[in-house]
Amino acid sequence: MNRGPDASAGPGSRLKLEDYLDAAGNIVLPPDVTITSFLDRNIAELGDTASYRYLDYEHDAAGRPVELTWQQLGIKLRAVGARLQQVTRPGDRVAILAPQGVDYVVGFFAAIHAGNIAVPLFAPELPGHAERLEAVLSDALPTVVLTTTSAAEDVQGFLRKLPRNRRPRVLAIDAVPDAVGATFVPAELKSDGIAYLQYTSGSTRVPAGVEITHRAVCTNVVQMVISVGLDFDVASVSWLPLFHDMGLLMIMFPAIFGAYLTLMSPTAFVRRPHRWIKELSVEAKRGRTFAAAPNFAFELAAQRGLPPTGEDVDLSNVAGLINGSEPVNIKSIEKFNEAFAPYGLPR
Repeated sequence: MNRGPDASAGPGSRLKLEDYLDAAGNIVLPPDVTITSFLDRNIAELGDTASYRYLDYEHDAAGRPVELTWQQLGIKLRAVGARLQQVTRPGDRVAILAPQGVDYVVGFFAAIHAGNIAVPLFAPELPGHAERLEAVLSDALPTVVLTTTSAAEDVQGFLRKLPRNRRPRVLAIDAVPDAVGATFVPAELKSDGIAYLQYTSGSTRVPAGVEITHRAVCTNVVQMVISVGLDFDVASVSWLPLFHDMGLLMIMFPAIFGAYLTLMSPTAFVRRPHRWIKELSVEAKRGRTFAAAPNFAFELAAQRGLPPTGEDVDLSNVAGLINGSEPVNIKSIEKFNEAFAPYGLPR
């Protein structure tokens, strides 16, 4: 499967940074820009090029790949979007309570595509977060919860805790037939309309939902490109939870610029940090790549993520690494740089 934008498609298929900057270097997005306008463009122009890939380490120690091309993603977005349009109204909130994976990506973008407001959350199987999940659902009041067939029973069991009149309908993303997409009607979206609600961590208070507009998230991604000095077609690797703000930004990068993202679960990384390093090397051998993670990940990778003796790891094409979402410790960065300098990691 092809990965990354196809250069043979012509110059019109490649976005350029200058398209989003004014003469003074300020970010200026087109007045009608939405997340879906970028997605539709990628689907139309990048076709059989890979968009998102998930490495399933839960069922295969080697990481079973589950991959979608842009064309396949488009088919699924229309199908799930059409199913949502059958049971929701524009502006209704749709929560995603699904495990990490491409189905989560499909559900999140399908909700936005359908004209709903996505609420990225997590499956009830995540330990120690039941109280937070219940608080968020009580605040967001979603009309529909999107999940997967594997998680549906747990999700339905959890939702029984809610008052009967506040229980949302449950739909399994991977159970919606592609043929349903024939009834999909493109939603009328606006740049300054709400795309999704991002709930705060709620570690010291009740979680609060922050309204994120299409324009805001697109601007944020362009800022990320500028700050790290990335190309629009750079590949990326992420294990970050998709309900966290940084994890969401990682899936936004391909959506907006037509790049390519490899995902794995947070558990897969924590158990074996080398998996993250290995995939960075795999993508770096094909072209420039980057990643983002909180500070502890760099510390953990330096301690437990070194390649086995004799493994061919080359990080010389890593274009940038973002350290954020928690306090940054310079010693952690130094340890990481020192640990992986022998493998070509640029400083």
